[in-house]
Amino acid sequence: MAQSQTSIEGDILLQLSYSAAKTFVANYYTDLQAARTKLKGYYAPTASISWNGNDLSGGAADVEKLHTEMPVATYEVQCFDAQPLTPNGKGQCSILLTTNGYVKFGNEKDAPSRGFSETITLEPDESTPVKFLISTQSTRFVF
Repeated sequence: MAQSQTSIEGDILLQLSYSAAKTFVANYYTDLQAARTKLKGYYAPTASISWNGNDLSGGAADVEKLHTEMPVATYEVQCFDAQPLTPNGKGQCSILLTTNGYVKFGNEKDAPSRGFSETITLEPDESTPVKFLISTQSTRFVF
């Protein structure tokens, strides 16, 4: 039995979402650990961010402040999932990304690890079609 066109398109969107998310996760968490000055470039100017239940409404400016004031951290992403959202009519779609893993704050070897979970919506960057920007992000630490 042949696959329907809609099913094939859905499979392609799933593969593209996974591929984009995999690249994003590798780059974002590397920069979060080692190059925080680059993080502002990951966010849409009007990004909506929730950090452990605290809403940050300043968009990219709040992101920069949050990440410069946060102590040194080591992130270990255990898993992620990416799902395509409704296409925008331009051949692009947003991606719903969830990540889970562990984070250690500080440089101490014996610093305790905390679990974390993030839900991120990635939207296509209008200026660069193959780049995605964070439009919403909700981060929670698991205690």
